[in-house]
Amino acid sequence: MDGLDLQGRSGVQNILERVLDGFRMDILVQGVSAKDTARTQVVLSTLRAEEISKGFDVVTFVDGARVRTEERKGRSAVDLLACLNPNEDVCIEYDAKQIDDEMRDSNVFIAHSACHLPSKTEINNFWESGKHASYENEALLVKADQLSIVRDDTVLLSNLDWTVQRADRWHLAGTNGAGKSTLGRLLLRKSINVNLLDSNNDATIMDGSLTVTTQQQSDQYSKRGGVGWVSTELHLHAAKNWMDRSVVEIMRIGPGPLFDLDRDNRNNVDRMNHLVDLEAVITALQWIGLIEKSRSNNNNHAFLRRKFSNLSQGQQKLLLLASSIAQRPSLLILDEPCQGLDVWNRTKVLELLDLICENTDMALIYITHHEDELISGIDKVLRLEDGKAVYCGVR
Repeated sequence: MDGLDLQGRSGVQNILERVLDGFRMDILVQGVSAKDTARTQVVLSTLRAEEISKGFDVVTFVDGARVRTEERKGRSAVDLLACLNPNEDVCIEYDAKQIDDEMRDSNVFIAHSACHLPSKTEINNFWESGKHASYENEALLVKADQLSIVRDDTVLLSNLDWTVQRADRWHLAGTNGAGKSTLGRLLLRKSINVNLLDSNNDATIMDGSLTVTTQQQSDQYSKRGGVGWVSTELHLHAAKNWMDRSVVEIMRIGPGPLFDLDRDNRNNVDRMNHLVDLEAVITALQWIGLIEKSRSNNNNHAFLRRKFSNLSQGQQKLLLLASSIAQRPSLLILDEPCQGLDVWNRTKVLELLDLICENTDMALIYITHHEDELISGIDKVLRLEDGKAVYCGVR
């Protein structure tokens, strides 16, 4: 149900609960008898406790190569997920910010990786390295002036006035189809100097203007700054087109430029020659938890050579997040970044984002229907409905 707004999730949940309670006339498919529906089985694969209805009475746990099935025996959804603690040696503590009333009542301890997160000094050193001289003069990162966006004959966004300053942290909110993901993708493509009027099967600017910060080269070859972008659309694209690409290739070129090059079917040699430096790649992978400082260089290099196809879905999402962080972007756009991540990795990612926001001037645009994912540093909201801004201000 990730990616669905609250109304959509509630609708799907309602249907599932009614099916689990037994088919009745109001939900029977025409031509299907009640006798046939008695054999209907519902299988739910999820990483979110709130999606596990009480009607599910058998649970299968998949933990790496280990698979076990058992009766639910009245356990809460949170208790079930707590059985999947992936690491026995991580810090264990009760995190009141990340849990709902059901979690608090169950007294479940959540495993997370606060003890492995970078220090303030490490973040500052990482973010300051390779900074271009023009960086300090770039206070305005996004400016939309009466911006209207169209795809084919459909208006997706109209008359948007909006600015994003350095160190701004925005929640881009709205129901499904409001225009949030379209705007996020447009900001990425504009930042890498794509001629939006000639874009291929994508949204284009119909009226108004849009300026977005661009990427910098800190020396002849390395790059940093600009816009980092991670979304479900990017992950789906990567799963279809990047299966033979290596971890280090994706990390150094960057998911945003790779995505844009694939969509426009262009061979931009200059963009491919300016790469994120390898030290930043290693640091970002360590912070996100895909490699460990204690590992030998041989083990790290082996992981860097792995193909995207050899990573799990969760590892793929973490790789895309690490790649955007390695870029040290001026603006990071995250569109449902925790989709497909278990509770421990969601907690780790959100804690890392919170630390980066606390200790750098990176701007953040966070798109999600899960308000429990909004870190404390996000203090502004732009709410879209039917392609129009209905609220823009303090969260």
